[in-house]
Amino acid sequence: MDSDENFMIYRRFGFLYSRVLLSKQDELRELEDSLDDMDRRDAKESTYSKKCLMSRAKDFNREAASGQETRQEMLKKIETKLYEYGQILLQAQQMVAMNKPSDRDHLSVQYFMENGFEENGKPVRPLIKEDSEFVYRKEDLITLRPGRESAWLDAIVERVLKMIHCAPIKYIFCSKETSLKTTNPNIHYFTKQRVDRFVTLIISSLMLALLVGPTYALYRVSSLDKTASNATIIGILLASTLLFSAVISLFTKAKRHEILGASAA
Repeated sequence: MDSDENFMIYRRFGFLYSRVLLSKQDELRELEDSLDDMDRRDAKESTYSKKCLMSRAKDFNREAASGQETRQEMLKKIETKLYEYGQILLQAQQMVAMNKPSDRDHLSVQYFMENGFEENGKPVRPLIKEDSEFVYRKEDLITLRPGRESAWLDAIVERVLKMIHCAPIKYIFCSKETSLKTTNPNIHYFTKQRVDRFVTLIISSLMLALLVGPTYALYRVSSLDKTASNATIIGILLASTLLFSAVISLFTKAKRHEILGASAA
């Protein structure tokens, strides 16, 4: 699974995080209620007890009643529980914020777990059945792969490269290190940097076409047809603007107001 970052898919154990957080939350609730009871009891008792409630130093120096927990001891316990709760809460938040694996990557890992690799002409599963069943918990899976704005285009490019897999394709898109990762004819690896450059070339060519195409169309319309109506020119401008907005939406993670600003410019 470490052979390619697309295959670095693991469980986030969302159910267990929820169970632990709810348990810690209830423990803190009980401590909160105990602290409130202690505060209300001191507020109703003697004047000195009220002063202890208003002064940390007096409360610290006061001797605890027999068999009762002091406020400072309780606050220490609350501090420890709060720290544990906060750490687990932040970890859970980070897990939720991680990217979900794409269907293509998930199916690749699932296929590998089910079919494994060949060794001495025989298929060998990488893990026993019980250990590999995590791949079927799709809603609980996360990927360590960082998200890319054009990840779906990467997937299309890799799918096409696999369909037309041949010696020239392997030479262009696979480094020597990448080609040594497997000898299985059904498993194809492509060097990420080379695929990224090819995708960047596609996007750059598309943006160049969006810049040159409408300009050339307007030039042809105005030079060949001197009587070209304003409606034709406006139509070309409108179509090119809509196409530009669609490309920004598909290939970037721009927000709505950013797309609106770019289209207006």
